[in-house]
Amino acid sequence: MAAAALLTGCVATKTVTIKSSPYGAAIFVNGKQQAGISPIITTLDFKPRTATYDVTARLPGFQDGRATIAYLPKEQTEYSVNLEKIETVSIELISVEPQQSDKGVKLALVRKPTLAYLEVIERSPNVASVTRVTANEDNSVSIDTPVVSPTEDVLLFGEFVKEDKGSTYCNLQKQKIGSSAKTRLTYGKYLDTFPAFTPNGKRVVFSSNRTGSNLILWIVSAEGPGGIAMLTHTLAEDFSPSVSQETNNNLVVFESNPPNAEEPQIWSVPLDGGMETQLREGEYPQISPDGRKILFIRPDKITKKRQLWFMNIEGSGETQLTQNTDYEIFSARWSPDGKWIAYASDEGLDSQKRHNRDIWVMTPDGSKRTQLTTNGSYDDSPCWDSKGEYIYFRSNRGGAWNIWRFKPILAAQ
Repeated sequence: MAAAALLTGCVATKTVTIKSSPYGAAIFVNGKQQAGISPIITTLDFKPRTATYDVTARLPGFQDGRATIAYLPKEQTEYSVNLEKIETVSIELISVEPQQSDKGVKLALVRKPTLAYLEVIERSPNVASVTRVTANEDNSVSIDTPVVSPTEDVLLFGEFVKEDKGSTYCNLQKQKIGSSAKTRLTYGKYLDTFPAFTPNGKRVVFSSNRTGSNLILWIVSAEGPGGIAMLTHTLAEDFSPSVSQETNNNLVVFESNPPNAEEPQIWSVPLDGGMETQLREGEYPQISPDGRKILFIRPDKITKKRQLWFMNIEGSGETQLTQNTDYEIFSARWSPDGKWIAYASDEGLDSQKRHNRDIWVMTPDGSKRTQLTTNGSYDDSPCWDSKGEYIYFRSNRGGAWNIWRFKPILAAQ
């Protein structure tokens, strides 16, 4: 009874030192106003002496650490709070993608969580000079697939913006490489996506819903914003264009979802307009630099995994380039000399043994498959510069969507 009375009796004080590991954390006691920056020395009153204090240590980039301070044992006057570093965050990705519906395959605005590593360092031995190109710091902004001009150091990409009322639009942004400043190439609260340069770099083909609910192909001056003209005129959803860089070809291939189509299809149309021609079922077509073949994605009929295919420019001779049951291929692009194919794949594992999208390369015969990025973040949508010196790609590394680039270290051909 005497001991109990001692604990519940008069006010007792205790002077304590509160440290954090690492140092420099803001210290809060019982959730109240900040008591100081660690390490701090403070005197606490205990009435009754059985009372305790809850201590929170907070430091940017680390999870909050907590400790409890009691009067007993009285001789304990030092308290340390260990903080665990935050390695990953979840970042939303907004994109326009074909989705199955009761009316066949239809384009939809897709929102999905992705995992981003806050560390931006790239430790892959197969890349050099990894650099962030854009300057986005807003993790609510999503960036669409990038493309580099074939004639100058200019980057184009879409930027998705979410409005307060819940709607989302995407305009094309133009940025000089080496500068963080960007200018809008298209205007209006539409979905302007999937840009592709013409061979002379003076015009841009892109997909937009600016005249209706379905996206079709448009063409605009690379200097923008005036003179936007329709390229396709159907009730289909036309997107993901690729413009032949062989000037004698004068051709655009694109992905299309005609009304009630069960699978995405690949079509072609002359660059200056004309008859549209259906080629094959497939997704995300890319014309080879010599204008003779089309690289594209198609889900395997058995595994349902997206695989890489190619066909002749008129649609004949389709050939499956990759075959596997464990991983998928996304957003493949030819190198300017046609000797390599860069693509995104979820074949690789991050530091926690989770599959994630990275940038890979292979030769057009499917050999020399090499993983280029290994950061653990979501890396996709690779594209080459006109000289084949750099690969540009989209990534959420660092906690926000940006365009990055690197020099690939490739095996000798």
